[in-house]
Amino acid sequence: TFLDYITYSYMIDNVILLITGTLRQRPISELLPKCHPLGSFEQMEAVHIAQTPAELYNAILVDTPLASFFQDCISENDLDEVNIEILRNKLYKAYLESFYSFCKEQGGQTEQVMCPILEFEADRRAFIITLNSFGTELSREDRSALYPC
Repeated sequence: TFLDYITYSYMIDNVILLITGTLRQRPISELLPKCHPLGSFEQMEAVHIAQTPAELYNAILVDTPLASFFQDCISENDLDEVNIEILRNKLYKAYLESFYSFCKEQGGQTEQVMCPILEFEADRRAFIITLNSFGTELSREDRSALYPC
């Protein structure tokens, strides 16, 4: 539903926070209070036990509403500090595109109000991705793959 989509961005941020904290050896008890309450889900506390992206997806994320976003975003190289931001941008791309399609399908006021907002958010993220990728090894093609359509 519409309100579910509103919570998904918070869930993405919470998962990325937990993965990053785990990579930095922070205890889960220190990380959970920093998570946004709108992005809470039952499996959050188990994120720290995953050692590989496959474990992360199969053991934890497969049962969350984010599963469809993670399917095409995660690879064996993704659980290191450099790739966490790339993972975040891939997830946001999938999320924004899905939310946009949902709003288009709803039509009416939902489409009229939300589609321009989501287009603005996609443009904003494209600027951020571009600016943050200067001086990195991210190629033009890799960067383009992160831009929401």
